[in-house]
Amino acid sequence: MTEQLRQNRPSPGGEQAGRTSGRAIQALRHLVVPPTKTTRPLAVTTLMHTVGTGLVVTLSAIYFTRIVGVSVRELGLGLTVAGLVSLLVGVPFGRLSDRVGPRGLLVCLLLCQGAAVLMHAFVRSFGTFLLVVILLAVSNQGASAVRSALIATAMPPEERVVSRAYLRSVTNAGFAVGTCLASVALASAYRPTYQALLGVGALCFAAAAAAMLRVPTVPPVERAAAVSPWLALRDMPYTAVVVLNALLQLHYAVLEVGIPLWVSEHTDAPRRVVSILFLLNTVIIFLLQVPVGRRWGQLRHAGALSAMAGALVAAACVLLGLSGSVTGLVAVAVLVTAGSVHAVGEVCHTTGSWSAGFGLAPEHAQGQYQGLFSTGVAASQVVGAALVTVVVASGTFTGWLIAACVFAVAGFLMPSAVGWAQRGRTAPVQ
Repeated sequence: MTEQLRQNRPSPGGEQAGRTSGRAIQALRHLVVPPTKTTRPLAVTTLMHTVGTGLVVTLSAIYFTRIVGVSVRELGLGLTVAGLVSLLVGVPFGRLSDRVGPRGLLVCLLLCQGAAVLMHAFVRSFGTFLLVVILLAVSNQGASAVRSALIATAMPPEERVVSRAYLRSVTNAGFAVGTCLASVALASAYRPTYQALLGVGALCFAAAAAAMLRVPTVPPVERAAAVSPWLALRDMPYTAVVVLNALLQLHYAVLEVGIPLWVSEHTDAPRRVVSILFLLNTVIIFLLQVPVGRRWGQLRHAGALSAMAGALVAAACVLLGLSGSVTGLVAVAVLVTAGSVHAVGEVCHTTGSWSAGFGLAPEHAQGQYQGLFSTGVAASQVVGAALVTVVVASGTFTGWLIAACVFAVAGFLMPSAVGWAQRGRTAPVQ
């Protein structure tokens, strides 16, 4: 009998394996299952929105130049003007979301994006092209501000960052799907093919708006009309955080513009390494973004995470600069190391920025504060490509060293800026 009980008892190794398997399943569940009920419809709308965005972003430049006949110079000018105009709308749309509620406003902005995509089919001149890209940029920037305001007002503080982290993983997946769909048209020279896929993009934005109706209604902020429209802009500590965050946000331009140009023009590595680095970035962010947000997504960690992000991205810039002076497998190894370090820095930065952006904003004015924060992000996107192109065009290690210093200094200053803003949170200005 004793021997039979001994045989039926689970072995220590089996128990350990079971516990390990259970932890792995739980970790996977945290990565793929929305953390809250409110996040679930937001995940659907985010997926549809980013599929449409990925499709349109991939197609639009080639559609306008190859099919419509807009020159490359006109394309660059139009996109620059649209980007600059969009910088003016973040705070007003954020304040409007405080006054009327973010959900309905976001539905309208998503429909405006869909309408702008449909209007691509009617572009015949530079003037109509400019109107379309301005409408798309303004509605996109407004939607970004209002979406952050919705997360800030619809969720308790402890759920905001982890929900934002999950939605970012959904964003990466949706953008990848949209890019793959766009490849159908890129091999074609026929206007109807492009227009059909742009129509699919417009439907994606409409579907995103429909999915948004499943998000619980968020009422307007009480006495929002009495809050100064300049409250966020007068908050100098918060503005300092926004500016430093915008500098750290330049790491996106390093990944999207700097790495492809540098690898292809200034290193001995094969060009296919660029695809490997993009895939590596996607995998690392998918695996780390939600766990890091869940573990360190509190305001008290924002400064330290941002400082870590600055140091890691600075190290990645140094490694990128060094990759130009080595050859063969060594160059590939240095680039892969740089890409890995950059991806971890990106995870640290996004978690720290969300913690600071949400946590430092007063609850009675989350909308306009999120509008200001998203404006800083947009400004970084507008100037980032140009700045990183200058670094790459130098073709020297010195250029990357200067970029590394910018990231390191911005990260170093962020804890002080966050502390300054925290000390001013006790008496918000009306």
